[in-house]
Amino acid sequence: MNKEPLQAEINIGLVGHVDHGKTTLTKLLTGKWTDTHSEELKKGISIRLGYADTVFRKCVKCKGAEGFTVQEKCPNCEGKTEVLRKVSFVDAPGHEILMTTMLSGAALMNGAILVIAANEKAPQPRTAEHLMALEISGIKNIVVAQNKIDLVDKKRAIESFNEIKQFLKDYGYEKVPVIPVAANFGINLDLLIEAIEENIKTPEYDLKKPVKMFVAKSFDVNRPGTMPEKLIGAVMGGSISQGKLKIGEKLEMKPGIAGKGIEFTVESLSTEKAKIKEALPGGLIAVGTILDPSLGQNEQLRGQVLGAIGSLPEPVEEISLEVHMLPRILTNKNEKIKVNEQLIVTLGTNTAVGMTVKEKGNEITVRFKSPVVVEKNQKVALSKRIDSAWRLIAYGINK
Repeated sequence: MNKEPLQAEINIGLVGHVDHGKTTLTKLLTGKWTDTHSEELKKGISIRLGYADTVFRKCVKCKGAEGFTVQEKCPNCEGKTEVLRKVSFVDAPGHEILMTTMLSGAALMNGAILVIAANEKAPQPRTAEHLMALEISGIKNIVVAQNKIDLVDKKRAIESFNEIKQFLKDYGYEKVPVIPVAANFGINLDLLIEAIEENIKTPEYDLKKPVKMFVAKSFDVNRPGTMPEKLIGAVMGGSISQGKLKIGEKLEMKPGIAGKGIEFTVESLSTEKAKIKEALPGGLIAVGTILDPSLGQNEQLRGQVLGAIGSLPEPVEEISLEVHMLPRILTNKNEKIKVNEQLIVTLGTNTAVGMTVKEKGNEITVRFKSPVVVEKNQKVALSKRIDSAWRLIAYGINK
């Protein structure tokens, strides 16, 4: 197969501490700079989740890692390359004030590249926090990119490598491969792709289950001044976790508006580069609707869950959780959750503000400001405000 597939088959996250090179590595892999928001360009950091697709290829002549590339022609021998698979990347922000955004992005990921800069001691605070977030989300298949090796000498590169290996061992990820790279110069891109292909396999999706999709973004795609008869409905972007989706299919969206689910018909389906008639799990897709375009403005629909009619749980305003506190390295404090304490609970792509109304042993009850959708036994991330930032402190299992 040498033709580019229309849809990616897997979502791979790029996670790690701020300024360790996640967005630069995304550009190296995909050719796309995912920081496009004005504030991102001004501040030089990722603020929103970034998305980009690429196609992994292998040279038909070159042996070993040298043959792995994202180019149609082999960079080594200029020979023909064959398509391995198309993948979507989710570039998560690394700044501490944006931890809840990263957690919502983790709901879309099937695997991840943890980016760790060689010119800083490992682990940095968000490095550890992001690894724990991956574990909470059930993401076991990861590859570490030891970035910025061009900024250090050989002694520091080896020292950094050993720090990373010890860090991974401490967290139960000792078998994870560590690939030294220099994203700004494309050094060891072939080795990184080889490691991804060997360690982050495409999951086996259940296409027979009722469709379910987590919404990570929403848009109003109409230009100012568009005539009413030419308006396009709100568009929702996200990833299908099970089942498949076709144009013309009827879906429900929950928690909807004010806790009331909304039914609608799928008007269009598209990927980053193409219109499609049927969407499968794994890649990032956009779902067109005839819903009021204003609903899609400023990502108002982020956190919604789309599903076959009658298949989603009813929205609730209160949930009981079995709480599991995370290691102290993430906060440097013993942070017990108390009654009347405000939390941010991440449920899929939804980041909901709640208040603890009951606490007994390792169980708490959280009441939300607005209804949420949660499955029985679903894991949710719990963040608490510490030193002016929301910090990941625990995860809960919905009872």
